[in-house]
Amino acid sequence: MNQTTIRTPIGVGVIGCGEIAQLMHLPIIQELPELKIAALCDLSETVLEVLGSQYAATALYRDYHDLLADPAVDAVVICTFDHGPVVAAAIEAGKHFIVEKPLAFTAKEARPLVAAAEASGLVAIIGYMKLYDPGYRLGLEQLARIGRPKMIQVHDFAGRFDRYQQLYTQVHGTDVDPALLKSTQAAVAARVAEALGDDRAAYHDLYMTLLMLGSHDLAVLRGAFGVAERVDYAQAVGPTHLLAVLGFPDGVPALLEIAFGAQYEWWDEWMTVHGEADEMRIEFQNPYVRNAAATVRLREAAGQSPSERILPGTPDTAFRKQWQHFIACIAGEATPLTPLQGGLDDLELAARIIEALPVKALGAEGASA
Repeated sequence: MNQTTIRTPIGVGVIGCGEIAQLMHLPIIQELPELKIAALCDLSETVLEVLGSQYAATALYRDYHDLLADPAVDAVVICTFDHGPVVAAAIEAGKHFIVEKPLAFTAKEARPLVAAAEASGLVAIIGYMKLYDPGYRLGLEQLARIGRPKMIQVHDFAGRFDRYQQLYTQVHGTDVDPALLKSTQAAVAARVAEALGDDRAAYHDLYMTLLMLGSHDLAVLRGAFGVAERVDYAQAVGPTHLLAVLGFPDGVPALLEIAFGAQYEWWDEWMTVHGEADEMRIEFQNPYVRNAAATVRLREAAGQSPSERILPGTPDTAFRKQWQHFIACIAGEATPLTPLQGGLDDLELAARIIEALPVKALGAEGASA
């Protein structure tokens, strides 16, 4: 579909109607006048029935190929577990799309997707919503004041993932064959194991932590400083706890700390940039809470005394800003901020981090099952 055939509102198909679709994508699509929910796809008939009624969607599919063949669908958002095959099918069907991170589970799977998307001329973006966060954008504006960084720190221990659920009503489907889900997970695990190789296969859980939690942090770092040139150090503190030192141009180091499992009653994710005289910190909010932007903290001199300023980001939902950007890209008014190439860069960096860890045979203490 080219710019001369853009339909208003844009018909959106939602592929995978689980948590992130229900909490963020569907409500935002419904509220934006430029968009219309054209079709839903999910493995659960229960989920389709309830959400179809809630959002007045009559085109309900169990197979995403059927949704992609629907002429009322102009664009899709991909919220499935295994994204790569759906991305390939969306490109083949000529649909613009947002794909939730990660782009794929391995760089080998992602490379042909990037090439195909670029050749297609379609608008294709990865759902790195933190890069659209008003507070993060404000923080990037402050970087010019700091000059060359002495040190960068990116820290993500997240927090409790069971507190935000009371804010929303979510439909859970219990009518999906567990064997189907297990077979899909097993197939993905086999592909990941092959990519890691025998010497690193025991780091499966740590690699998945990088993809499922840390990919946002790799994107935040890349959005501010570009792709890391090297991995100077990596340590598996625990099965899902990583410490790494990355090298950027001009010898600037970045300390990366990522871990699943923290039971904090706060959201613990931030990026700090230490300059020669100033320090800037971007503190991210729980991504599942709407209208809560990141906060920027500046430490600087006030004469011969220290001072600290807090700059709150404009209240908005990063997912909503992402959709507005997607609309502008389809209209030819913007260039994708989070193209697929960034997702490939992050997958390649994740693999390099794992490669920097010591050889660890399967069955060793702390190895993944």
